[in-house]
Amino acid sequence: MSESGATKNKINVTPFLFVLKSGLLLFAFYFVTRCVFYLLNLEYFSAQSNVSIVYAFLHGVRFDAASIALLNSPLMLSLFVLAWFKSWSRFVLSASVGYFLLVNGGSLTLNLIDSAYFPYTGKRSGLESLSMMRDVSMQMPQLIAGYWVLALITCSVLCLLVVAVLLMKKRLPKVEVSIGGYVLIVVIATVSLVFLARGGLQAKPIRSLTAYSWPNSDLGSLVLNTSFTFMREKASDIKRLDFYDSEKVAYDLLEKSPIKITSNVSEKSQNVVVIILESFGLEYFGPPYGQKNYTPFLTSLSQKGRFFPFGIANGRRSIEAIPSIFSGIPSLLPEAFMRSSYQSNKVYGLGELVKRHGYQTAFFHGAKNGSMYFDDTTYRLGFDEYYGENEHPNSDDFDGQWGIFDEPFLQFTAQTLDALQPPFLAGVFTISSHPPYSLPEKYQDVIPEGDIPMHRVVQYSDMALKKFFEVAANKEWFKDTLFVITADHTSDNYDKRFATPLGRHQIPIILYHPNGGVKPEVVHEIAQQVDIPATVIDYLNLPEGDRLMPFGRSLLQPTEYDEAIIKEEGAYWLLLHNQYVKLTFDGLPVYDMGILPPSFGLLESDGLKKENSQSNKKILRERINSYTQLYINGLIDNNHYPNLMKTTQ
Repeated sequence: MSESGATKNKINVTPFLFVLKSGLLLFAFYFVTRCVFYLLNLEYFSAQSNVSIVYAFLHGVRFDAASIALLNSPLMLSLFVLAWFKSWSRFVLSASVGYFLLVNGGSLTLNLIDSAYFPYTGKRSGLESLSMMRDVSMQMPQLIAGYWVLALITCSVLCLLVVAVLLMKKRLPKVEVSIGGYVLIVVIATVSLVFLARGGLQAKPIRSLTAYSWPNSDLGSLVLNTSFTFMREKASDIKRLDFYDSEKVAYDLLEKSPIKITSNVSEKSQNVVVIILESFGLEYFGPPYGQKNYTPFLTSLSQKGRFFPFGIANGRRSIEAIPSIFSGIPSLLPEAFMRSSYQSNKVYGLGELVKRHGYQTAFFHGAKNGSMYFDDTTYRLGFDEYYGENEHPNSDDFDGQWGIFDEPFLQFTAQTLDALQPPFLAGVFTISSHPPYSLPEKYQDVIPEGDIPMHRVVQYSDMALKKFFEVAANKEWFKDTLFVITADHTSDNYDKRFATPLGRHQIPIILYHPNGGVKPEVVHEIAQQVDIPATVIDYLNLPEGDRLMPFGRSLLQPTEYDEAIIKEEGAYWLLLHNQYVKLTFDGLPVYDMGILPPSFGLLESDGLKKENSQSNKKILRERINSYTQLYINGLIDNNHYPNLMKTTQ
């Protein structure tokens, strides 16, 4: 055969060489993004040894390879076909470069952005985070300004990627192979892509849960990359559970006590004000809980009320707290309940329940109206009025990013509450104890610095709360009002005892009545956000027990089971007394049990006294099975109210 004939029968595989070299280069860029993720969240991993961190980086290569293979598989599949068109070779190479930069540049950007979002969720983001895009777009200029260092790093990484890829393209030799050689390349490329995308030769492809298996579960988020969780984890991917024959059986096993009045309420109708303090973790309280007290007023208030220092946030984000606190549903989905495909399920909000008995309802949140859909969510939960930034009378009180500073907005709240017709239920949500840690100008030289920026804004919000109570104390409705004070979630950890999967859920819960309606007491029991609806209904002595979800209890009643249920590290956790059980599903349910970490050190251990006794294990296993079945099947069946179930169930 002539030389020209042989050339005609050859296939240009230069684009394949480009993808191979560029793909290998990507490992270095993924390493950089993991370093940024680690450094920006150093406190989260502070309890881990250096050896474990190194192992986490090594294990992460497996997930990086899977992401690279999955993202670039469409390009490779296209090249399998386009390589036959020899006249298109220059176009194909240029198009390959464009695809590579666009897709992989976007992937790296996603990983870097998630480095800043991670502290608010405690996990790598997935498709559920797309529901936050509206809020992100509204605040894009402020976010770029607040995270300018990360924005600069992202731009630098992308520029380096573009330069490296273009230089590589320029230096690529033209490579042609025979048809037989091309077929061999296709086979090798296909096998390699499948091998990398599934994470090896094991029976099942890797998934996020795999990342938590080694070196230890606390490092799963460092092992993962956000591109992987976006591609491999489905939102609301739940399947029916059958631990028990029916949800009625599961509910009966929990032995929930009926709601009955136990408070010292006067004959006069009582108001309720639920105050949610942004990011107020227990560690900001002083000894014996935290290292130093940054909440002097809240601490003094806790001494006048029924104080649960071992409260648990049922989620890790503000958007998860509202349904937990006002409807009693824990946050056990990958995405927030009110953003999930189950958001239209029947939910009896606390506002709806009290309105049946003549209550006026209002919700106050100083952020921009529409932020995280709080207005729509609170309307859904029975609040008739919503007061946000738009309703605040003075725009000069804007903090530059989120909304109105706490002090002026809480003063506005106190005055507006005075205009409500008792009895009323009000929700109040503060915003200032949050990055970027802004303070009003007049307090810049007044409020001292703490060990971390969060300490300063917590002091400011505590001071604002004190001034709110000083004004409210002079109102006619004050003496007939139950105040429920808690937090939406925790935030930055300085005290390393709280830098654990469970410690990051520890918040205070305080029930305070200025006229003695609740006996002052420090209660060393587990409490949780989803206990609040039952507590309020109990306190008000309303006949609405059947419209309470089965996950909470009244904090006014004694209980044999002080407990909380959360989802963390891709697993369900039940905290019961001084112990926990962790439930994961890997084909079959897997249980891990242990004693609560040191941040729960003052918990009384009555009830479950021996960590490994068979009876304790049985109780823990049965209760977490019951709760998860009630939760999951309740979502699927649109029925989270066991006492309203049809008798046929």
